[in-house]
Amino acid sequence: MKSSLDYSNIFKAKIMVFDFDGVIIDSMNVKVDEYKILFSQFTKDESILNEIADIYKNSIGIPREITLKKVFNEVLDQNISDQEVENLSQFYSKAIFSRLETIKPLNGFLDYLTLHKEVNKHIISGAPHSDIAYLTNKLKLSKHFKSIKGGPLEKKDALIGFKNQEKVKEQEIVYFGDQKNDYNAAKAAEVQFIGINASHDLLNMQCRVFSDFQELIDNEVTSRLSTPNI
Repeated sequence: MKSSLDYSNIFKAKIMVFDFDGVIIDSMNVKVDEYKILFSQFTKDESILNEIADIYKNSIGIPREITLKKVFNEVLDQNISDQEVENLSQFYSKAIFSRLETIKPLNGFLDYLTLHKEVNKHIISGAPHSDIAYLTNKLKLSKHFKSIKGGPLEKKDALIGFKNQEKVKEQEIVYFGDQKNDYNAAKAAEVQFIGINASHDLLNMQCRVFSDFQELIDNEVTSRLSTPNI
């Protein structure tokens, strides 16, 4: 007989994969703010800085180096070397670290990990790998994950890699993301997708969306209680 305390996940997933920014921590406001500060050394025009911030917000999940080059080439009309991009990226990382080192995970996240401690978990993120590794360690989250992978990477390829590595079927993997590009990666890899703390464009996609992990936990509990015991 199944107990109401049986917390096997409702997705029947053997692998859970999590995006980082926006899903594990809600870092958007901090990152946008620091992005504008970063570019304020190149322009003081507030309208241009707002345009740059919009480019950043629309490029979540895309490797940082690509977005930096796009801003310089298309907005500031300047060329920038790969070394200059790397220097700016490192400067930006240090700025956001100082503000994110004490941030709390998204509501219900740690409880959700505990409820499903039997499931292998991974992180994939378009943010630089060094940033993700540093923050997960600083926030004492690393111990919960079998692997942590940051950019540059293709999320679709990473999801397919988990299938081959763990020897599971596509539908035995669930990916938790907050952006349309996360949804597209999951769809391309043919894995399950759940929207968490979703951006506006994700609300129009054909997927289940929850405001945070506490809402997801509540939904899972309700689903179990409404399912006849076997």
